[in-house]
Amino acid sequence: MDRSFAPIRHAAFVAAVLALAGGVMHAQSAGSLYKRGQQSEATQDYDAAYEAYRQAQAKKPKDLRYKVKVERLRFEAATAHVDRGRILRQSGDSGGALTEFARALQIDPANETAQQELDLTQKMAAATPAQQQQQILDSGVVATQAEIAGLGGPVTLKPISNDPITLRMVEDTKNIYQAIGKAAGLNVLFDPAYTSTRIPVELNNVSLYDALRIVGAISGTFWKPVTDNTILVAQNTRNKRQDLDEMAVQTFYLTNATQTADTNEIVTALRNVFGQGQNVGVYAIPSQNAIVMRATPDQLLLAQKLLNDLDRTKPEVVVDVAVLEVNRNKVRNLGITLPQSFGVTPTTTTTTSSSSSSSNSSTTTTSNLTLNNLAHLNGNNFNVTIGTGTVNALLTDNDTRVLQNPRIRATDGQKATLKIGSKIPIATGSFASGTTAAVSALVNTQFTYIDVGVNIDMTPTVHTDRDITLKMKLEVTSQSGSVTISSVTQPIISQRSVEHTIQLKEGEPSILAGILTRQDSLDVSGTPGLGELPLLKYVFGSRQKTQAQDEVVFLLIPHLVRESMLSRMNTRAIDTGTSQSIELRRDPTAEAAAAASLAATAAAGATSAPGQRTTAAAAANAAMQQLQQDGTVAPPVAPPINFAVTPANATQAVGSTFQVAVMASNARDLYSVPLQMQFNPQVLQLVNVDSGEMLGRDGQAVALAHRDEGNGQVTISASRPPSTKGVDGQGSICVLTFKALAAGDSNLSLTKVGAQNSAQVNLPSVGSQGVVHVK
Repeated sequence: MDRSFAPIRHAAFVAAVLALAGGVMHAQSAGSLYKRGQQSEATQDYDAAYEAYRQAQAKKPKDLRYKVKVERLRFEAATAHVDRGRILRQSGDSGGALTEFARALQIDPANETAQQELDLTQKMAAATPAQQQQQILDSGVVATQAEIAGLGGPVTLKPISNDPITLRMVEDTKNIYQAIGKAAGLNVLFDPAYTSTRIPVELNNVSLYDALRIVGAISGTFWKPVTDNTILVAQNTRNKRQDLDEMAVQTFYLTNATQTADTNEIVTALRNVFGQGQNVGVYAIPSQNAIVMRATPDQLLLAQKLLNDLDRTKPEVVVDVAVLEVNRNKVRNLGITLPQSFGVTPTTTTTTSSSSSSSNSSTTTTSNLTLNNLAHLNGNNFNVTIGTGTVNALLTDNDTRVLQNPRIRATDGQKATLKIGSKIPIATGSFASGTTAAVSALVNTQFTYIDVGVNIDMTPTVHTDRDITLKMKLEVTSQSGSVTISSVTQPIISQRSVEHTIQLKEGEPSILAGILTRQDSLDVSGTPGLGELPLLKYVFGSRQKTQAQDEVVFLLIPHLVRESMLSRMNTRAIDTGTSQSIELRRDPTAEAAAAASLAATAAAGATSAPGQRTTAAAAANAAMQQLQQDGTVAPPVAPPINFAVTPANATQAVGSTFQVAVMASNARDLYSVPLQMQFNPQVLQLVNVDSGEMLGRDGQAVALAHRDEGNGQVTISASRPPSTKGVDGQGSICVLTFKALAAGDSNLSLTKVGAQNSAQVNLPSVGSQGVVHVK
């Protein structure tokens, strides 16, 4: 009996649990669901945030807060599912991708992208691999993209041998070209209109490109690659170059041009460099922030070099401005003011009496004098009037300090404006709106508004030596009173203004003082004569002395927060051939070294962030393999120098002082190390920077310099003495001393790391970061 009812009891228990869970969910208020949605949104869990907001809206449909949140999170949650579905489909999980796309449509049925991805995934899942490939090829867009991807670029010469060429002969130019071609494993063709001449040539241990350039300069010819192992030689004339020079089209995308004027400047520079006779087309596309150029491969390569030099990050400057205004008014009023007036008025008084059985009364009447009254005048016939006297003993002293401390950030060459204050209306004119101008009711007054307060206009210019030129206008204005002009009350504006151009070093303060207004006044009132005598002037008079002083002081401190770094690659001269044609000269050694350095840097970046730089690492490895196959780079690329913060994870107490070291490993001929470290200035304070043991381990003196930027960033430079070799191995570069200010976490990030060998050549390097927990 018990066994037969066991499933029933189990089902009843499960139903009770589900009912209880449902009751708990139902018991949650809309406010708690809204808070849960805010927490999920803060952690970017848009799916959970959308579900919480949706449940809150279901409980209170009339609350607009919940409705706005649901509509806003609907798109974010659906997009997140679409992105996850694409990733799953690329990894081969079609089932998971379908689930994600279906969930996106459930959240946002109007999401057309989710519907398209769902249909495409379903077709791909139902088709065989051959059918999938055919479906992709049947797409017109994909076919066009494949055709575009199949377009070949400019021909690059790939000789079989890169050995230096030695050649001494007096021979026909055709034979000389063919001899050079055989030495490098190239096929040499000649233009049918080419006329050969006999020339002497003596080449000793030169590269292939130098040999071809020397022979071309002597014989008045030029060559162009036809395939990767074939060149065509022709007479060096303008017409022949226009006929044979191959043209290529390339689109250059600008990364730092922020306005149309920047793009136009670069286009103008390119057109002026190439000139009118080079048959080069340069076109700006402002909407795409790009430049399209049609030119020869050498001209395109030169244009890329110029764009690397011109399209650079613009420096940014932060200027700390302190405006201090001191107003002081001192008033002293001291003395005794005696009555200043005395008056006597003659009058006559007549008294009338009356009596009755119940009461007696009298009436006094004052009248003017008559001739009859003059004979009976006495003291009762005169009224005496005496003015008032005052005793003054007052001292007033007002001292006011107004401080504005704004911080302005501006880009190099761009104007920045800061206004702190209010706007005051000013009447600028009036006009009559009717036909009769005399009617005052038809006169309308026009007003304009002026800025009153602290007004700053700044245009910085950052120089290559880190000096900063500031073209500034600083103005402090206030309303000091009002005046009535033509029945219109106008405010009186007092101003303190400075407009100048100065050049400062980074962090150098500039104080602008001397804008001073001082006013002294003395008011004397009292008895004439007696009020001017010494000592008695305070008894028979009053003296009011007023002193007013108003001074404005400006303090400017510029800071560089972003720099445009220039290297030797940006400033070195480039051989561009003759004035008739642009022809670049290659240096295989330098090209191979640069390619190896770039490949090592990309590989190091992939090592530090493998999830984000897999493509860069693959491209770097492919480039290195090609260089090694060509014989340009024989040895493999050594690993980069690794800079790390030690200890990587530390816990400190509030108020304690501790040290961290910057360690270097895999060093080879390490001569100098410039680096930057970022930390949280609210948690840590930099105390000092000391030199490490690595660069001075052989007894050499190490030059160490550091600069605290004041915003949690410190710049450090450590180098060995000149004319000394670098060091190898591993060790500490510098030791930083910090003080723990407050509880919290602070990353110690090496934002910029660099390394140079004794030949002043940059070495590939990577940096890491550490964490300090302050409790």
